[in-house]
Amino acid sequence: MVRLSTARENLRVVRTLLPKMVMGFGFAAIVTLALQAGALAQAARMVDGKMQIDLNSDRAKASLAPAIDESKLKIKAQVYLPLYSSVVVGGGATVVHMGANVTLRNASVDMPVTIQGARYFDRNGELVSQLAPVAFTLKPMGTVEIFIPITEASVGIKGGRGGSILVDWAAEGSVPEPMMEALVLGSVGNGSYSFTVQGRGLTPVH
Repeated sequence: MVRLSTARENLRVVRTLLPKMVMGFGFAAIVTLALQAGALAQAARMVDGKMQIDLNSDRAKASLAPAIDESKLKIKAQVYLPLYSSVVVGGGATVVHMGANVTLRNASVDMPVTIQGARYFDRNGELVSQLAPVAFTLKPMGTVEIFIPITEASVGIKGGRGGSILVDWAAEGSVPEPMMEALVLGSVGNGSYSFTVQGRGLTPVH
């Protein structure tokens, strides 16, 4: 009888504590997700109301290589990425504000690439933000990223449907052109919209 009573008592305690334990685990999971979201957000930072690539984040540092002397950079070129901070849907009746996950990738497996500048322009050709505060070097197959937020009114990001990013890059020798891509996404009402855009290397026309 003593063993049976003890077992029943233990069962009663477990039933009492179980909901609290589940709630505790749920709360811990929420906190974990929030921290992970915060870590992802460190791919960019705000400086004087302008968005910049956060080169001091752990995510960025993992893809960076030592700086290359300017005199050794023999190859120089640019990549142009069209970007949309808003799109028109519903036959032109609705404007959807969009956010963009932008990635810049060194496509070479054995040579670093130096990013000398990354500028974000609005539809009128006005400079919105210097996304790369200083020049930096991507190690082979390295990637940096930046998120252009949807809340353009409060952040000051106003590229519009004709916005664009222009990246100046350089290397010591022949390398594959760095790849630049943006995943653009937004929603209005019950509708969600997303698409990707690709960067294009610029060739001077004579």
